[in-house]
Amino acid sequence: MSCFYLFLPGAGYHSTQKEDAYVKLCKSTCLKKDFQVVCRFSFIQIMTLGGRMGPQFVFKVSLGKTAYKKMSHLLKKGWGAVECVTEAVKLLEDAVLTNAGMGSNLNLSGSVECDASIMEGRKLMFGAVGAISGVKNPVEVSATLVNRQLGDKLSLGRLHPSVLVGDGAKQWAEENGIKTLETRHLITDDAQKTYQNHKRKLDIVNERDASKKMKLSEQEEEKIQDTVGAIVMDTSGNIATAVSSGGISLKQPGRLGPAATYGAGCWAYNQRPGKAGVGTSTSGSGEHIMKTLLARESALSIQREDNASLGLSNCFKNNFLESEFLEEEKDKLAGVLALKQNDGDTVEVLWGHTTDSMCVGYMSSSLKKPKVVMSRLPEGGIPGKSFTMSGVSI
Repeated sequence: MSCFYLFLPGAGYHSTQKEDAYVKLCKSTCLKKDFQVVCRFSFIQIMTLGGRMGPQFVFKVSLGKTAYKKMSHLLKKGWGAVECVTEAVKLLEDAVLTNAGMGSNLNLSGSVECDASIMEGRKLMFGAVGAISGVKNPVEVSATLVNRQLGDKLSLGRLHPSVLVGDGAKQWAEENGIKTLETRHLITDDAQKTYQNHKRKLDIVNERDASKKMKLSEQEEEKIQDTVGAIVMDTSGNIATAVSSGGISLKQPGRLGPAATYGAGCWAYNQRPGKAGVGTSTSGSGEHIMKTLLARESALSIQREDNASLGLSNCFKNNFLESEFLEEEKDKLAGVLALKQNDGDTVEVLWGHTTDSMCVGYMSSSLKKPKVVMSRLPEGGIPGKSFTMSGVSI
């Protein structure tokens, strides 16, 4: 059976100011010698929320390509879907230009609190951490939570935890051999500058008791990025999904986002008799995604329909844009990346969004470079109110 990879490296606004840095990072990561491609298909997906795609898109395509190559190398060594999806998201967390792990947005107190989760489709185990500080790769903690649940139960019949938050999550990580560090080491200069700019504007608004929100400049908007994630199906047909996020800038300390919420950020379900295998990953407005459990609902909708595109379309219409849980929301912003495993070793890859644009790239071992598709709302479409989708069958 072939293996498949889907990536969600984040959402945001991008400028040309760091083009040289992006290019340099692309070259250095893509030239690593141990990243050998052994599988026939890879899919890389990048989304911006209503904005412009600049050189950062090129960086993220290359970063996704790096993750693809590394996972292929790991699968060749016998690693499974959970291990590979973890390593893929760790690469995204380590890239300071994404809003996950190192370089994450700062909360209202000027600190880093991250969310991350993993779900595997064989035993349907889920592991997540929320508002965790002092961990470079939160997705690694989520993976450990999943692996513990797949192992023996605790003494006295106790169950392993599936979700941990705050200081308790960090303590558990340390007890399970995951390296921690002082939170200040996760704060990059760019993240600190963005925080200071946003905090200054917020202070001005509060002091003036302004009735209207102040609009961020283009330079500041480029830092507002969302969840990164990945979907993997290994050669045994096991599906695993993962997401990781630093949350929105100036978020309330202790806030949990969709990346730490069951059914909101990611979903995985292996193929079973009468049911297709499916994996989903989401990005967008966190509160909208959590209220609608968008990852789970989109996966179930895709499974219910023989036509995967119809399933995803129905979910966006009935469970998101027209959801009773979002009746008071003016603009409903989200994107979904999905994989559907059908009979006969065929896979459908889908993406849909209510945002202005969603840029995707996909590649296979027969291609020397990724193919890139800029998905945009149709002419006359209104971000937050309209929907578009597309996909490929492999």
